[in-house]
Amino acid sequence: MGLMPVTDEDLFDTVPELAEKLRAGEFTSRELTAAYLDRLERIGPKLNAVVTTTEDRALEYADRADAELANGVDRGPLHGIPYGLKDLVAVDGYETTWGAAPYRDQEFDYNAEIVERFDEAGAVLVAKLAMVELAGGMGYSPDAMSFTGTAYTPWNLDVWSGGSSSGPGAATAAGLVGFSVGSETWGSIFSPSGNCGLSGLRPTYGAISR
Repeated sequence: MGLMPVTDEDLFDTVPELAEKLRAGEFTSRELTAAYLDRLERIGPKLNAVVTTTEDRALEYADRADAELANGVDRGPLHGIPYGLKDLVAVDGYETTWGAAPYRDQEFDYNAEIVERFDEAGAVLVAKLAMVELAGGMGYSPDAMSFTGTAYTPWNLDVWSGGSSSGPGAATAAGLVGFSVGSETWGSIFSPSGNCGLSGLRPTYGAISR
């Protein structure tokens, strides 16, 4: 067990701050992961930010991270850090709904390339996050855009978190995940980042496999 319990304030730390505390032994990845999973369950539904929590997978990868770090194996700055993933991205063993009711039971038997890369980096997937249905490909309005309902910014529950990466924006701002991954064609990262008071990074087109 870690030297001190994970606090709500810890869950709002940046990735470098979390990584420093992990390596200093203030808490373990498993303790940090359990704290994020608890917060996802408690606060995620209020924001309509979460589709699925990946508890079994998360705890397995957190335990792996703890064992590796204890044995001097450091995969880099994301090692042991819990994150959330827009539910556009395939994860083996879990539904990938694309935010649309007709696909809410859809599963793929493989991981997307970005999931494989995060696994290699030692990051810990804790949740698949809400999104505008079909990433807004058919157009949308905030009141009818996802079977999970309109996602809200945690700073004002009357305000839409933005789209189409609505869940990643809300979840990151609310301290439900250490960081999150969305996708963008035309404002789908920038919009929720702006609405939720975050910094959103859009990689150069082609830098990450689709």
